[in-house]
Amino acid sequence: MHSAKLLLLFICRSAGLFRIAAWLTRDKLKILCYHGFALRDEAKFRPKMFIEADLFESRLATIQRYAMQVLPLDRAIDQLYTHALAKRAVTITIDDGLHSVRELAVPRLQRYGFPATVYVTTYYVENANPVFRLAVQYMFWKTHKREVAFTNVIWSADKVIDLGDPAQRNQATWDCIHYGERECTEQTRVAMCQALGDLLEVPYADIVRSKILQLMTPEELRSLAAANVSIELHTHRHTFPSDDQARAAREIADNRSAFKRWLDIDTHHFCYPSGVYEECQWPWLDAMGVKSSTTCDPGLNSAKTPRHGLRRFLDGQNIHQLEFEAALTGFSDLLRALRGSRKARAEHRAQPF
Repeated sequence: MHSAKLLLLFICRSAGLFRIAAWLTRDKLKILCYHGFALRDEAKFRPKMFIEADLFESRLATIQRYAMQVLPLDRAIDQLYTHALAKRAVTITIDDGLHSVRELAVPRLQRYGFPATVYVTTYYVENANPVFRLAVQYMFWKTHKREVAFTNVIWSADKVIDLGDPAQRNQATWDCIHYGERECTEQTRVAMCQALGDLLEVPYADIVRSKILQLMTPEELRSLAAANVSIELHTHRHTFPSDDQARAAREIADNRSAFKRWLDIDTHHFCYPSGVYEECQWPWLDAMGVKSSTTCDPGLNSAKTPRHGLRRFLDGQNIHQLEFEAALTGFSDLLRALRGSRKARAEHRAQPF
């Protein structure tokens, strides 16, 4: 974050404006979003997606320090839309269901007595391999090689990639991903990763052993209930098309079917994969018996917020502590609203008669 903005936030917090904002927004629901927790170097690989365990624990301590009421998602949604929301309510959500959730996040949530919800995409629970897309991206990020020759590989014509050129590296990464996702079976994708790891000198077997890019097992998912962590819908294959209602419905049905094989739960809440959604999907979700859907749009939630357009704050290693506190207390949202109001007034004054 820009140093000038950090200085502004520091001054505002020191002046007590964060606590004033928390009081002013005490009737709004704040939803936090996490993804993965760093077992090794994932927070350097994808700082927007992963967070180190110690930093996550400091976030929980911050929530406690501001006397926020951490509610389970289901209770928070019920209270929100019956106009009975607890004061200073916050809900903790975690997307995807990576192994590190059980390994690192759950013990810390238990230490603070905080409930949470994990939106689980189930394909890679059934297929206990590293998530293909992440594995390819990780290997290209991790390699120390300056160039790689693709010769007699299924995903590319014969060519030499200059890995020091960001454009070439990025193009090669997505060529592998697109080919694997469109053309291959899971078994072939694993073979691709093994071959790519050999070429890039980033052993795929080491990624498998570390579990840094794998989802929880059914046994690990079952253990979450005892930790006051609920499981909800995130599709089966991490896709929710807006142009094909039948495919979208199948994603939810397959997600629920997988849960039924492993867990004795009913699922009624949903998170859009990658936060991508269209309003045309909202009636579909109603028909599927989904009570709420969370996005990656920032902001606070009230009873006027659409049930399938709930806003969240995306936390990660890239977020400064001051920025987190500003979001948690609602200060950043009040500041955003003030800027929007000023912009609207300026545009109104600029309008000709």
